[in-house]
Amino acid sequence: MTASSAALRTPRQRGAALAGVAMAIGLALAGCQSGPYEPPRFPFAPGFKAAGRSVPVLLANSAWWERLGDPVLNRLVAHALRGNPSITAAQARIAQARAAFAATPRAVGLSPGAGLSLEGTDGSDPVASGTLDLGFSWLLDPYGARRAERQAAGGRITVAEAETDAARLALIRAMATAYVDLRFSQRRLALHEQEMRNRRQTLAMTRTLFAAEAATRLEITRSEARLAEIEAELPLRRAAITARQNEIAVLAGMAPGNVGLLGVDLDMRAGQPRPALSPEVGIPADLLRNRPDIRIAERRYYIALADLGQANAALYPRLSLIGTLSVTALRGGRSGAEYSFGPALQLPAIPGTAARATVDGSRARVTEAHAIWKSTVLGAILEVENALLDYQATSASAQASDTAVRLYAEALDLTRKVFAESNATLGDLIDAEQALANAEQTRADMRARRGQSFVDLNTRLGAGSAGTAPETPVALQQQSG
Repeated sequence: MTASSAALRTPRQRGAALAGVAMAIGLALAGCQSGPYEPPRFPFAPGFKAAGRSVPVLLANSAWWERLGDPVLNRLVAHALRGNPSITAAQARIAQARAAFAATPRAVGLSPGAGLSLEGTDGSDPVASGTLDLGFSWLLDPYGARRAERQAAGGRITVAEAETDAARLALIRAMATAYVDLRFSQRRLALHEQEMRNRRQTLAMTRTLFAAEAATRLEITRSEARLAEIEAELPLRRAAITARQNEIAVLAGMAPGNVGLLGVDLDMRAGQPRPALSPEVGIPADLLRNRPDIRIAERRYYIALADLGQANAALYPRLSLIGTLSVTALRGGRSGAEYSFGPALQLPAIPGTAARATVDGSRARVTEAHAIWKSTVLGAILEVENALLDYQATSASAQASDTAVRLYAEALDLTRKVFAESNATLGDLIDAEQALANAEQTRADMRARRGQSFVDLNTRLGAGSAGTAPETPVALQQQSG
């Protein structure tokens, strides 16, 4: 190309030539600073193998607390989801993340401005003038810096949403756990009061026999000691009930002692919640997407990848097209316009040690995020497996405790009949009553443990993190007894 033809180039052609030179310089500079980075691959298959012949029914059980068959618990969970401050704070973090995403720079930007002035001196008339300015910028993004920035900001929205799901799930778990423990404490108190009445009857019977010279003073003393022993435990049982009620009030967003404002009667002794779900539930294949903590870890990994993309893009030149238009109007109809338009090139620093260090640090954070994600997945699998084993074990123990109570009750009835016929001693009757009382305490404990393991299993699976209460699936309508 001759010199005369080069001189005839238009400004657009000269701008394109400058852009081409900028790209060539950028490739030359970046080529010696950083090579392509291959993100680590996920080592796990998309799903998990179900256990035995079981089917993954718990995954669809988004309102699993309803399967405990207690309408009071359902109302308490609804109160907590509406009034607990932790949910409000988590939702505010979502709004912050969305605002940060909206604040990320756009590829094209306009910056208009206007002004009006009046100038003059004491000896001259004032001169009015007005200006109108319009700035224009267009960021070329061949290396994906801006795209990576928006991906990272969008990922933080997903993290905030998953953290809200995690807070919601933790709140439901805490409320269900406190409620199950409340009903267990009330049941234990009822059993202690019943046992206290039985011991008083036994003491009265012992005193009657002592008057008839059919019992000894030692037997009276032992009966009195047994009665004093059970009376000593009652204040602790009542205090435990009040403590659980206070915990429930706080979880619902109220001060301790304000349980009555929830519109439920927690002083009324209801039955212990019993899960209406078979213990043969297996592991759902969608565990990776169902648990909020796994979604958080996975999205943080992708955010780290986006940050790495930004760091890599900083090794390359930054090219923008900018322009300005300024219009000035004076009194009397005079006006003028000025404009400018052209590319702006920002080259990376040489030798670029700081930029390369930033890339190395970002790459290390990617590796860390991936390791955390992998550890989170492995921990989730372990938690679900152990929670499933515990639920199966407590279900079997609860059934066995029902049998034990039934048999000890029959044994007590037989002992009373034999005692009435003078073929059993008072000690035999006391032992039979104590055996039944212990069996009933064990049954209450097993039912509480089964309820707690049901809560634990569902929360380990991530079920209910959306906090919704849809219609219960038919697959969940199984009564395990």
